[in-house]
Amino acid sequence: MQTVKTVLFVFAAMLFCVCRAEPAPVRVEGGRLTAAGKELRLRGINWGWWHLKGTEYTEEDMKNQAAWGANMLRLAFTYTDVTDLDGSWNEKRFAKLDEVVRWAGKYNQYVILDLHVAPGGQNLTAYTDGGKNLLWTEAAKQEHFLNLWRELARRYRDNPVVAAYELMNEPRTARPTPELLAELNRKAIAAIREIDPDKVIVVTGDNMSNAQDLVDVIRVRDDNILYTFHFYEGALSGPWRRNIEGRKISGTGDWKQIELEFTVPDDVAEIALMLRSSRNSGTAWFDDITVTDDAGNLLDAYSFDGGTSPFSVERAPHTVGSFDARTGHHAPGSLRVSGTPDYNGFVGPHWKVDPGRGYRITGWVKLDQATGDTFLAAAMFGSRRISSEQLREKLKPAVDFSRKYNVPLWVGEFSMTRSDRQPEEIRERIALFEEYGFSWSYWNFHETTGPTTMALQAQKRTGGDYPVNLPLLEVLKQFWALNGK
Repeated sequence: MQTVKTVLFVFAAMLFCVCRAEPAPVRVEGGRLTAAGKELRLRGINWGWWHLKGTEYTEEDMKNQAAWGANMLRLAFTYTDVTDLDGSWNEKRFAKLDEVVRWAGKYNQYVILDLHVAPGGQNLTAYTDGGKNLLWTEAAKQEHFLNLWRELARRYRDNPVVAAYELMNEPRTARPTPELLAELNRKAIAAIREIDPDKVIVVTGDNMSNAQDLVDVIRVRDDNILYTFHFYEGALSGPWRRNIEGRKISGTGDWKQIELEFTVPDDVAEIALMLRSSRNSGTAWFDDITVTDDAGNLLDAYSFDGGTSPFSVERAPHTVGSFDARTGHHAPGSLRVSGTPDYNGFVGPHWKVDPGRGYRITGWVKLDQATGDTFLAAAMFGSRRISSEQLREKLKPAVDFSRKYNVPLWVGEFSMTRSDRQPEEIRERIALFEEYGFSWSYWNFHETTGPTTMALQAQKRTGGDYPVNLPLLEVLKQFWALNGK
Protein backbone atom coordinates (compact mmCIF):
# COMPACT_ATOMS: atom_id res chain seq x y z
CA MET A 1 0.00 0.00 0.00
CA GLN A 2 2.81 2.39 0.87
CA THR A 3 4.42 1.68 -2.53
CA VAL A 4 1.14 2.45 -4.32
CA LYS A 5 0.80 5.72 -2.40
CA THR A 6 4.36 6.68 -3.29
CA VAL A 7 3.78 5.97 -6.99
CA LEU A 8 0.55 7.95 -6.96
CA PHE A 9 2.24 10.86 -5.22
CA VAL A 10 5.09 10.93 -7.74
CA PHE A 11 2.64 10.71 -10.64
CA ALA A 12 0.54 13.55 -9.23
CA ALA A 13 3.64 15.69 -8.73
CA MET A 14 4.77 15.03 -12.30
CA LEU A 15 1.30 15.85 -13.62
CA PHE A 16 1.24 19.08 -11.62
CA CYS A 17 4.61 20.10 -13.03
CA VAL A 18 3.49 19.35 -16.59
CA CYS A 19 0.28 21.34 -16.19
CA ARG A 20 2.10 24.26 -14.65
CA ALA A 21 5.02 24.20 -17.11
CA GLU A 22 5.77 27.57 -18.69
CA PRO A 23 5.58 27.91 -22.48
CA ALA A 24 8.68 27.05 -24.49
CA PRO A 25 10.72 29.97 -25.90
CA VAL A 26 9.41 31.32 -29.21
CA ARG A 27 11.64 31.64 -32.27
CA VAL A 28 11.29 32.41 -35.98
CA GLU A 29 12.62 29.51 -38.02
CA GLY A 30 12.14 28.94 -41.74
CA GLY A 31 9.67 31.78 -42.01
CA ARG A 32 7.45 30.40 -39.25
CA LEU A 33 7.02 30.94 -35.52
CA THR A 34 8.20 27.92 -33.58
CA ALA A 35 8.36 26.71 -29.97
CA ALA A 36 10.28 23.62 -28.87
CA GLY A 37 11.02 22.87 -32.53
CA LYS A 38 7.34 22.80 -33.57
CA GLU A 39 5.39 25.38 -35.57
CA LEU A 40 3.45 27.74 -33.34
CA ARG A 41 0.39 29.81 -34.19
CA LEU A 42 -0.38 32.56 -31.69
CA ARG A 43 -4.13 32.90 -31.21
CA GLY A 44 -5.27 35.16 -28.39
CA ILE A 45 -6.60 38.50 -27.28
CA ASN A 46 -5.47 42.01 -26.38
CA TRP A 47 -5.29 43.29 -22.84
CA GLY A 48 -5.72 46.86 -23.94
CA TRP A 49 -6.08 49.86 -21.65
CA TRP A 50 -5.22 47.57 -18.73
CA HIS A 51 -3.25 50.42 -17.17
CA LEU A 52 -6.07 52.99 -17.28
CA LYS A 53 -8.37 53.76 -14.38
CA GLY A 54 -11.69 52.01 -14.88
CA THR A 55 -10.30 49.10 -16.91
CA GLU A 56 -9.31 46.33 -14.53
CA TYR A 57 -7.69 42.99 -15.35
CA THR A 58 -7.28 40.23 -12.82
CA GLU A 59 -5.76 36.77 -12.54
CA GLU A 60 -9.28 35.45 -13.11
CA ASP A 61 -9.20 36.92 -16.61
CA MET A 62 -5.98 35.03 -17.33
CA LYS A 63 -7.51 31.84 -15.97
CA ASN A 64 -10.62 32.33 -18.12
CA GLN A 65 -8.81 32.96 -21.38
CA ALA A 66 -6.66 29.88 -20.80
CA ALA A 67 -9.78 27.80 -20.15
CA TRP A 68 -11.34 29.17 -23.35
CA GLY A 69 -8.33 27.95 -25.32
CA ALA A 70 -6.33 31.12 -26.03
CA ASN A 71 -2.56 30.81 -25.91
CA MET A 72 -1.42 34.44 -25.73
CA LEU A 73 -2.22 38.03 -24.83
CA ARG A 74 -0.92 41.30 -26.20
CA LEU A 75 -0.22 43.53 -23.21
CA ALA A 76 -0.65 47.16 -24.26
CA PHE A 77 1.42 49.32 -21.90
CA THR A 78 2.63 52.92 -22.01
CA TYR A 79 6.12 54.15 -21.22
CA THR A 80 4.75 55.82 -18.08
CA ASP A 81 3.67 52.38 -16.83
CA VAL A 82 7.32 51.57 -16.21
CA THR A 83 9.17 54.90 -16.09
CA ASP A 84 8.69 58.40 -14.80
CA LEU A 85 8.57 61.27 -17.28
CA ASP A 86 12.30 61.87 -16.85
CA GLY A 87 13.06 58.29 -17.89
CA SER A 88 13.89 56.90 -14.44
CA TRP A 89 12.44 53.51 -13.59
CA ASN A 90 9.33 53.35 -11.46
CA GLU A 91 9.60 49.97 -9.75
CA LYS A 92 6.13 50.19 -8.22
CA ARG A 93 4.53 50.51 -11.63
CA PHE A 94 6.90 47.98 -13.18
CA ALA A 95 5.66 45.47 -10.60
CA LYS A 96 2.22 45.57 -12.26
CA LEU A 97 3.78 44.48 -15.54
CA ASP A 98 5.64 41.68 -13.75
CA GLU A 99 2.40 40.56 -12.12
CA VAL A 100 0.63 40.06 -15.46
CA VAL A 101 3.62 38.10 -16.79
CA ARG A 102 3.53 35.87 -13.68
CA TRP A 103 -0.17 35.19 -14.20
CA ALA A 104 0.52 34.28 -17.82
CA GLY A 105 3.23 31.81 -16.81
CA LYS A 106 0.91 30.22 -14.27
CA TYR A 107 -1.74 29.57 -16.94
CA ASN A 108 0.62 28.65 -19.79
CA GLN A 109 -0.03 31.83 -21.80
CA TYR A 110 2.43 33.80 -23.89
CA VAL A 111 2.73 37.58 -23.51
CA ILE A 112 3.73 40.03 -26.23
CA LEU A 113 4.83 43.30 -24.68
CA ASP A 114 3.26 46.06 -26.81
CA LEU A 115 4.64 49.58 -26.24
CA HIS A 116 1.31 51.27 -26.92
CA VAL A 117 2.55 54.78 -26.12
CA ALA A 118 6.21 55.64 -26.75
CA PRO A 119 8.01 58.60 -25.12
CA GLY A 120 6.79 61.79 -26.79
CA GLY A 121 4.15 59.89 -28.74
CA GLN A 122 4.57 57.95 -31.97
CA ASN A 123 1.50 59.21 -33.87
CA LEU A 124 -1.00 62.08 -33.91
CA THR A 125 -3.77 60.52 -31.79
CA ALA A 126 -4.52 62.18 -28.47
CA TYR A 127 -3.83 59.12 -26.31
CA THR A 128 -0.20 58.97 -27.49
CA ASP A 129 1.30 61.63 -25.26
CA GLY A 130 -1.23 64.21 -26.45
CA GLY A 131 -0.65 63.54 -30.15
CA LYS A 132 2.48 65.70 -30.34
CA ASN A 133 4.35 62.94 -32.22
CA LEU A 134 7.75 63.97 -30.85
CA LEU A 135 9.46 60.57 -31.02
CA TRP A 136 10.62 61.22 -34.57
CA THR A 137 12.17 64.66 -33.99
CA GLU A 138 13.54 64.82 -30.43
CA ALA A 139 16.78 62.99 -29.62
CA ALA A 140 15.95 62.84 -25.91
CA LYS A 141 12.68 61.04 -26.61
CA GLN A 142 14.45 58.53 -28.84
CA GLU A 143 17.09 57.85 -26.20
CA HIS A 144 14.34 57.34 -23.61
CA PHE A 145 12.71 54.89 -26.05
CA LEU A 146 15.95 52.96 -26.59
CA ASN A 147 16.77 52.84 -22.87
CA LEU A 148 13.28 51.56 -22.15
CA TRP A 149 13.78 48.61 -24.49
CA ARG A 150 17.25 47.93 -23.09
CA GLU A 151 15.74 47.62 -19.62
CA LEU A 152 12.81 45.49 -20.78
CA ALA A 153 15.27 43.18 -22.55
CA ARG A 154 17.40 42.93 -19.43
CA ARG A 155 14.41 42.02 -17.27
CA TYR A 156 12.70 39.54 -19.60
CA ARG A 157 15.48 38.03 -21.72
CA ASP A 158 15.43 34.74 -19.79
CA ASN A 159 11.65 34.59 -19.37
CA PRO A 160 10.04 32.41 -22.09
CA VAL A 161 6.56 33.61 -21.09
CA VAL A 162 7.40 36.90 -22.80
CA ALA A 163 7.24 35.66 -26.38
CA ALA A 164 8.18 38.91 -28.08
CA TYR A 165 8.88 42.63 -27.79
CA GLU A 166 6.62 44.84 -29.94
CA LEU A 167 8.66 48.00 -30.52
CA MET A 168 5.68 50.36 -30.80
CA ASN A 169 1.98 50.45 -31.59
CA GLU A 170 0.65 52.13 -34.75
CA PRO A 171 3.54 54.48 -35.62
CA ARG A 172 2.96 57.39 -37.97
CA THR A 173 5.86 59.61 -38.92
CA ALA A 174 5.35 63.15 -40.11
CA ARG A 175 4.53 62.72 -43.81
CA PRO A 176 4.58 59.68 -43.33
CA THR A 177 8.20 58.72 -44.00
CA PRO A 178 8.75 54.98 -43.46
CA GLU A 179 12.52 55.45 -43.69
CA LEU A 180 12.40 57.30 -40.34
CA LEU A 181 10.56 54.39 -38.74
CA ALA A 182 12.96 51.85 -40.28
CA GLU A 183 15.98 53.73 -38.93
CA LEU A 184 14.60 53.93 -35.39
CA ASN A 185 13.60 50.25 -35.58
CA ARG A 186 17.17 49.33 -36.49
CA LYS A 187 18.52 51.28 -33.51
CA ALA A 188 16.02 49.66 -31.13
CA ILE A 189 16.72 46.16 -32.42
CA ALA A 190 20.47 46.71 -32.10
CA ALA A 191 20.00 47.95 -28.51
CA ILE A 192 17.89 44.90 -27.63
CA ARG A 193 20.23 42.44 -29.33
CA GLU A 194 23.18 43.64 -27.24
CA ILE A 195 21.29 42.28 -24.21
CA ASP A 196 18.86 39.71 -25.57
CA PRO A 197 20.01 37.98 -28.76
CA ASP A 198 17.19 35.44 -28.85
CA LYS A 199 13.82 37.09 -28.25
CA VAL A 200 11.41 37.63 -31.14
CA ILE A 201 10.99 41.33 -31.97
CA VAL A 202 7.78 42.66 -33.52
CA VAL A 203 7.94 45.27 -36.29
CA THR A 204 5.12 47.06 -38.11
CA GLY A 205 4.72 49.55 -40.94
CA ASP A 206 4.40 53.31 -40.92
CA ASN A 207 1.06 55.18 -41.11
CA MET A 208 -0.85 53.35 -38.33
CA SER A 209 0.04 49.70 -39.02
CA ASN A 210 -2.28 48.87 -41.90
CA ALA A 211 -1.71 45.88 -44.18
CA GLN A 212 -0.59 48.16 -47.02
CA ASP A 213 2.05 49.71 -44.74
CA LEU A 214 4.20 46.56 -44.87
CA VAL A 215 6.55 47.79 -47.60
CA ASP A 216 10.10 46.89 -48.58
CA VAL A 217 11.80 49.57 -46.50
CA ILE A 218 10.29 48.13 -43.30
CA ARG A 219 12.10 44.79 -43.79
CA VAL A 220 14.70 44.15 -41.07
CA ARG A 221 17.95 42.20 -41.57
CA ASP A 222 17.30 39.97 -38.59
CA ASP A 223 16.04 36.40 -38.80
CA ASN A 224 14.02 36.57 -35.58
CA ILE A 225 11.42 39.21 -36.53
CA LEU A 226 7.63 38.90 -36.44
CA TYR A 227 5.85 41.43 -38.65
CA THR A 228 2.47 42.76 -37.61
CA PHE A 229 -0.44 44.80 -38.93
CA HIS A 230 -3.91 45.78 -37.75
CA PHE A 231 -7.07 44.96 -39.66
CA TYR A 232 -10.11 47.14 -39.02
CA GLU A 233 -11.17 47.53 -42.66
CA GLY A 234 -14.91 47.00 -42.93
CA ALA A 235 -14.99 45.71 -39.39
CA LEU A 236 -17.02 48.51 -37.82
CA SER A 237 -20.72 47.99 -38.48
CA GLY A 238 -22.28 51.39 -38.05
CA PRO A 239 -20.03 52.62 -35.25
CA TRP A 240 -16.73 54.44 -35.05
CA ARG A 241 -14.27 54.25 -37.95
CA ARG A 242 -11.78 57.02 -37.25
CA ASN A 243 -11.33 60.44 -35.63
CA ILE A 244 -10.15 63.61 -37.34
CA GLU A 245 -8.68 66.45 -35.32
CA GLY A 246 -8.17 70.18 -35.84
CA ARG A 247 -5.28 72.45 -34.88
CA LYS A 248 -4.34 72.17 -31.22
CA ILE A 249 -3.83 75.10 -28.86
CA SER A 250 -2.82 75.62 -25.24
CA GLY A 251 -1.82 78.37 -22.80
CA THR A 252 -3.91 81.33 -21.64
CA GLY A 253 -6.04 83.57 -23.82
CA ASP A 254 -9.40 85.23 -24.30
CA TRP A 255 -12.04 83.89 -26.67
CA LYS A 256 -10.53 82.69 -29.95
CA GLN A 257 -12.17 81.08 -32.96
CA ILE A 258 -10.93 77.65 -34.02
CA GLU A 259 -12.09 75.42 -36.86
CA LEU A 260 -11.93 71.98 -38.40
CA GLU A 261 -12.42 71.36 -42.13
CA PHE A 262 -12.65 67.90 -43.71
CA THR A 263 -13.98 65.87 -46.61
CA VAL A 264 -16.05 62.82 -45.70
CA PRO A 265 -14.51 59.46 -46.75
CA ASP A 266 -16.59 57.00 -48.75
CA ASP A 267 -17.12 54.61 -45.82
CA VAL A 268 -18.54 57.25 -43.44
CA ALA A 269 -22.25 58.01 -43.00
CA GLU A 270 -22.43 59.93 -39.69
CA ILE A 271 -20.34 62.38 -37.66
CA ALA A 272 -20.25 63.16 -33.94
CA LEU A 273 -18.68 66.46 -32.93
CA MET A 274 -16.11 66.37 -30.11
CA LEU A 275 -14.85 69.28 -28.02
CA ARG A 276 -11.59 67.92 -26.65
CA SER A 277 -9.08 69.19 -24.14
CA SER A 278 -6.50 66.48 -23.54
CA ARG A 279 -4.08 66.28 -20.60
CA ASN A 280 -5.13 69.72 -19.49
CA SER A 281 -4.26 70.65 -15.90
CA GLY A 282 -5.74 74.10 -16.54
CA THR A 283 -9.13 75.04 -17.98
CA ALA A 284 -10.75 75.40 -21.41
CA TRP A 285 -14.20 76.75 -22.29
CA PHE A 286 -16.12 75.95 -25.53
CA ASP A 287 -19.00 78.03 -26.93
CA ASP A 288 -20.90 78.95 -30.13
CA ILE A 289 -20.24 75.85 -32.21
CA THR A 290 -21.42 75.82 -35.86
CA VAL A 291 -21.42 73.15 -38.57
CA THR A 292 -21.66 74.10 -42.28
CA ASP A 293 -21.29 72.18 -45.53
CA ASP A 294 -19.11 73.08 -48.52
CA ALA A 295 -21.98 75.09 -50.03
CA GLY A 296 -22.12 77.31 -46.95
CA ASN A 297 -25.36 75.86 -45.61
CA LEU A 298 -25.69 75.98 -41.82
CA LEU A 299 -26.43 72.46 -40.58
CA ASP A 300 -26.15 72.84 -36.79
CA ALA A 301 -25.42 75.55 -34.23
CA TYR A 302 -24.89 75.21 -30.49
CA SER A 303 -24.76 78.09 -27.99
CA PHE A 304 -24.60 76.79 -24.46
CA ASP A 305 -26.79 79.29 -22.67
CA GLY A 306 -28.83 76.86 -20.57
CA GLY A 307 -26.80 73.71 -20.01
CA THR A 308 -24.61 71.07 -21.61
CA SER A 309 -27.34 69.38 -23.70
CA PRO A 310 -27.07 67.85 -26.28
CA PHE A 311 -23.39 67.31 -25.36
CA SER A 312 -22.05 65.02 -22.63
CA VAL A 313 -18.61 64.28 -21.18
CA GLU A 314 -16.86 61.81 -23.45
CA ARG A 315 -15.31 59.37 -20.94
CA ALA A 316 -14.29 58.84 -17.33
CA PRO A 317 -13.58 60.73 -15.18
CA HIS A 318 -16.84 62.55 -15.98
CA THR A 319 -16.14 65.26 -13.41
CA VAL A 320 -13.71 66.98 -15.80
CA GLY A 321 -16.58 68.59 -17.73
CA SER A 322 -19.33 70.91 -16.53
CA PHE A 323 -21.68 73.72 -17.52
CA ASP A 324 -20.38 77.20 -16.65
CA ALA A 325 -23.37 79.56 -16.38
CA ARG A 326 -21.22 82.68 -15.83
CA THR A 327 -18.70 82.42 -18.68
CA GLY A 328 -19.56 82.59 -22.37
CA HIS A 329 -18.56 84.02 -25.73
CA HIS A 330 -21.50 86.25 -26.75
CA ALA A 331 -23.71 85.46 -23.76
CA PRO A 332 -23.21 83.69 -20.39
CA GLY A 333 -23.07 79.93 -20.66
CA SER A 334 -20.36 77.60 -21.98
CA LEU A 335 -18.92 74.12 -21.61
CA ARG A 336 -15.96 73.97 -19.25
CA VAL A 337 -13.25 71.27 -19.33
CA SER A 338 -10.47 71.10 -16.75
CA GLY A 339 -8.13 68.60 -15.13
CA THR A 340 -8.21 65.95 -17.86
CA PRO A 341 -5.63 63.20 -17.17
CA ASP A 342 -5.86 61.90 -20.75
CA TYR A 343 -7.97 62.52 -23.87
CA ASN A 344 -11.41 63.76 -22.85
CA GLY A 345 -13.94 66.53 -23.33
CA PHE A 346 -17.51 66.74 -24.59
CA VAL A 347 -19.10 64.70 -27.37
CA GLY A 348 -22.24 65.77 -29.23
CA PRO A 349 -25.04 63.96 -31.08
CA HIS A 350 -24.62 62.19 -34.41
CA TRP A 351 -25.60 63.90 -37.64
CA LYS A 352 -25.81 62.52 -41.18
CA VAL A 353 -23.17 63.43 -43.75
CA ASP A 354 -22.66 62.74 -47.45
CA PRO A 355 -19.51 60.82 -48.49
CA GLY A 356 -17.23 62.95 -50.65
CA ARG A 357 -18.66 66.22 -49.38
CA GLY A 358 -16.77 68.88 -47.44
CA TYR A 359 -17.74 70.21 -44.00
CA ARG A 360 -16.52 72.94 -41.68
CA ILE A 361 -16.87 73.06 -37.90
CA THR A 362 -16.13 76.31 -36.07
CA GLY A 363 -16.19 77.19 -32.40
CA TRP A 364 -14.92 79.65 -29.83
CA VAL A 365 -12.46 78.66 -27.12
CA LYS A 366 -11.13 80.43 -24.05
CA LEU A 367 -8.09 79.11 -22.14
CA ASP A 368 -6.68 79.60 -18.67
CA GLN A 369 -3.27 78.00 -18.05
CA ALA A 370 -4.32 75.16 -20.32
CA THR A 371 -1.72 72.45 -20.77
CA GLY A 372 -1.88 69.59 -23.27
CA ASP A 373 -4.05 70.19 -26.34
CA THR A 374 -7.44 71.82 -26.83
CA PHE A 375 -9.11 71.35 -30.23
CA LEU A 376 -12.20 70.47 -32.24
CA ALA A 377 -12.51 66.89 -33.47
CA ALA A 378 -15.04 64.68 -35.22
CA ALA A 379 -15.70 60.98 -34.76
CA MET A 380 -16.65 59.31 -38.03
CA PHE A 381 -19.11 56.44 -38.23
CA GLY A 382 -20.12 54.13 -41.08
CA SER A 383 -22.24 51.10 -41.89
CA ARG A 384 -21.01 49.60 -45.15
CA ARG A 385 -20.22 45.86 -45.13
CA ILE A 386 -17.15 44.66 -47.01
CA SER A 387 -17.42 41.41 -48.98
CA SER A 388 -15.06 38.44 -48.64
CA GLU A 389 -13.45 39.37 -51.95
CA GLN A 390 -12.84 42.91 -50.70
CA LEU A 391 -11.38 41.59 -47.44
CA ARG A 392 -8.95 39.46 -49.43
CA GLU A 393 -7.95 42.47 -51.49
CA LYS A 394 -7.32 44.49 -48.32
CA LEU A 395 -5.14 41.70 -46.95
CA LYS A 396 -3.18 41.21 -50.18
CA PRO A 397 -0.30 43.66 -49.44
CA ALA A 398 0.48 41.83 -46.20
CA VAL A 399 0.20 38.41 -47.86
CA ASP A 400 2.52 39.52 -50.66
CA PHE A 401 5.06 40.91 -48.16
CA SER A 402 5.06 37.65 -46.18
CA ARG A 403 5.55 35.51 -49.26
CA LYS A 404 8.18 37.77 -50.82
CA TYR A 405 10.43 37.67 -47.76
CA ASN A 406 9.27 34.35 -46.22
CA VAL A 407 8.45 35.99 -42.88
CA PRO A 408 5.66 35.30 -40.37
CA LEU A 409 2.75 37.73 -39.89
CA TRP A 410 0.59 38.48 -36.87
CA VAL A 411 -2.67 40.44 -36.93
CA GLY A 412 -2.05 42.29 -33.68
CA GLU A 413 -5.46 43.97 -33.62
CA PHE A 414 -8.76 43.35 -35.38
CA SER A 415 -12.27 43.82 -34.12
CA MET A 416 -15.83 44.90 -34.67
CA THR A 417 -18.30 46.63 -32.41
CA ARG A 418 -21.14 44.54 -31.07
CA SER A 419 -24.07 43.93 -33.42
CA ASP A 420 -26.18 41.05 -34.71
CA ARG A 421 -23.72 40.47 -37.51
CA GLN A 422 -20.57 40.74 -35.38
CA PRO A 423 -20.07 36.99 -34.72
CA GLU A 424 -20.32 36.00 -38.36
CA GLU A 425 -18.04 38.78 -39.58
CA ILE A 426 -15.42 37.99 -36.92
CA ARG A 427 -15.61 34.33 -37.97
CA GLU A 428 -15.09 35.37 -41.60
CA ARG A 429 -11.99 37.40 -40.77
CA ILE A 430 -10.37 34.78 -38.56
CA ALA A 431 -10.99 32.13 -41.20
CA LEU A 432 -9.00 34.25 -43.65
CA PHE A 433 -6.18 34.73 -41.14
CA GLU A 434 -6.06 30.97 -40.63
CA GLU A 435 -6.05 30.32 -44.36
CA TYR A 436 -3.07 32.62 -44.84
CA GLY A 437 -1.21 31.21 -41.82
CA PHE A 438 -1.35 34.41 -39.75
CA SER A 439 -1.23 34.56 -35.97
CA TRP A 440 -3.88 36.86 -34.50
CA SER A 441 -5.16 38.55 -31.33
CA TYR A 442 -8.64 40.03 -30.97
CA TRP A 443 -9.07 43.63 -29.77
CA ASN A 444 -10.14 43.80 -26.93
CA PHE A 445 -10.80 41.83 -23.72
CA HIS A 446 -12.05 44.73 -21.56
CA GLU A 447 -13.11 48.32 -22.28
CA THR A 448 -15.22 50.90 -20.47
CA THR A 449 -16.81 52.36 -23.59
CA GLY A 450 -20.20 50.74 -22.97
CA PRO A 451 -22.00 47.41 -23.46
CA THR A 452 -21.97 47.72 -27.29
CA THR A 453 -18.20 48.13 -27.35
CA MET A 454 -15.72 45.94 -29.21
CA ALA A 455 -14.72 44.29 -25.95
CA LEU A 456 -15.34 40.62 -25.23
CA GLN A 457 -16.45 41.79 -21.79
CA ALA A 458 -17.21 45.46 -21.32
CA GLN A 459 -16.74 47.05 -17.93
CA LYS A 460 -18.77 49.76 -16.23
CA ARG A 461 -17.14 53.12 -15.64
CA THR A 462 -18.44 53.06 -12.09
CA GLY A 463 -16.98 49.60 -11.45
CA GLY A 464 -18.04 46.05 -12.20
CA ASP A 465 -18.51 44.08 -15.41
CA TYR A 466 -21.18 43.75 -18.05
CA PRO A 467 -21.92 40.13 -19.10
CA VAL A 468 -19.48 38.43 -21.46
CA ASN A 469 -20.44 38.77 -25.14
CA LEU A 470 -21.31 35.08 -25.50
CA PRO A 471 -21.92 34.96 -29.29
CA LEU A 472 -18.49 36.54 -29.84
CA LEU A 473 -16.88 34.23 -27.27
CA GLU A 474 -18.23 31.15 -29.06
CA VAL A 475 -16.56 32.26 -32.30
CA LEU A 476 -13.26 32.97 -30.58
CA LYS A 477 -13.37 29.63 -28.75
CA GLN A 478 -13.99 27.82 -32.02
CA PHE A 479 -10.65 29.06 -33.34
CA TRP A 480 -8.79 29.06 -30.02
CA ALA A 481 -9.54 25.33 -29.91
CA LEU A 482 -7.04 24.96 -32.78
CA ASN A 483 -4.29 25.76 -30.25
CA GLY A 484 -4.77 22.32 -28.73
CA LYS A 485 -4.51 20.43 -32.00
